[in-house]
Amino acid sequence: MKRAQSGFTLIELMIVVAIIAILAAIAIPAYNQYIKEAQLSKVTNHYDEAYRAVKAEMAKIVAMQARGANSSDYIDINSASEWITNVINPENRQAPKGGVPAYVASATPSVENGQIGITAAGGIVTVYQPAFLGEMNSANIPVDFSKL
Repeated sequence: MKRAQSGFTLIELMIVVAIIAILAAIAIPAYNQYIKEAQLSKVTNHYDEAYRAVKAEMAKIVAMQARGANSSDYIDINSASEWITNVINPENRQAPKGGVPAYVASATPSVENGQIGITAAGGIVTVYQPAFLGEMNSANIPVDFSKL
């Protein structure tokens, strides 16, 4: 008694491999574009969050000063590192690339990692956005304490 052979022919296997190759050729570039867009979105969100946090904290400090608070009751408005540590990034969020902090006390943030730069001097806190991945324009927003 002969047993019937089971399995796939070489042609059937080659067709399956060709289909998988076509799907991979379409999916990999789409996935890479998705990752790039997510990273750009993360940098934009960090930039916007930093600006809003600085503006809100400055308004809070103005209100505290109006109530007669001492300067020891709030952060040093001319210290970028205090702004980053206490106001902008207390939960130590990370930049989209490189595993580095999302914010750095510098006017020249890392273009490669997508870090947001923060400087503070003379009552003006400036938030810097890098030209990340060649897709974003570098920008900065100064927030002037005296104009609140």
